Amino acid sequence: MKYTNVNNIPIEVIRALHNDSYTKGESVITATGLLRPPQIRILEEEHHEDISVDVSDEIWKLLGQSVHTILERANEGYKDTITEERMYATVGGWTISGQTDSISVDDKILKDYKVTSSWTVMNALKEGKEEWEQQLNIYDWLFRQNYPEKTINQLNIITINRDWSKNQLQRSGGDYPIAPVSVINIPKWSEEEQQEFIKERVSIHQEAEADYLISKELPPCTSAEQWRRKDTYRVMKKGRKSALRVLETQELAEEYVSGHSDEASLSIDFLKGEPIRCNGYCPVAEFCNQFHKEKV
Repeated sequence: MKYTNVNNIPIEVIRALHNDSYTKGESVITATGLLRPPQIRILEEEHHEDISVDVSDEIWKLLGQSVHTILERANEGYKDTITEERMYATVGGWTISGQTDSISVDDKILKDYKVTSSWTVMNALKEGKEEWEQQLNIYDWLFRQNYPEKTINQLNIITINRDWSKNQLQRSGGDYPIAPVSVINIPKWSEEEQQEFIKERVSIHQEAEADYLISKELPPCTSAEQWRRKDTYRVMKKGRKSALRVLETQELAEEYVSGHSDEASLSIDFLKGEPIRCNGYCPVAEFCNQFHKEKV
């Protein structure tokens, strides 16, 4: 991987970013790797030496590493806590692994730390966060394979809300996190649901690798994996820059226009949903055929 430094970030910060001790151990794929789109994972492995990343885009990783290190150190010496232990199991011929941040053995709680935004926490508390739910249930399954005599009853995400503000709490009220740290309970699946999900994800990645070896074709990322916004229909009024209404279907937009007193001055603009991940957060977009085809 190549690093650029267009914003002249100080050298000690760059060294800290390069000093990441993360490893997937002896596994073929990790829990987080299973959750990634096969196309992104495979292209990353193939083009690792050619990927260019600016260090400014990696700063949040440094904050995450710092928080994890401090919390890991806080748990040292406590026999009732398992900290940062990488656990392994074999599924479909592949060794998979996962490293949980903290497991409280006596309380039977599996915990994972996330440094994230208050907006993400608000959304997760309101609607749930599928990726967190999947990740922690994989960890729970791995724990059971490695510690069959022990039990986990609760899964928690512990968030450090990096942009939390007391003033924002006073302005926003109800949905805003009440503190800089939030505890989010994650639904715990049955053992059968966990195992079936893991088998399915392993199979998806194995099939993608096999197809790529034969045909150099990769399964396209889904709209959800692209973080694609919904298509919208914007009702515009002549002489006005902003939309009067933004609606999800052509029919709804036409209905709004036909019922408006100033119908003759209105028009409908279609806005295709933007693939957020592809346009700014995918490390292999430049090597992705799907991205280039959809961009045209």
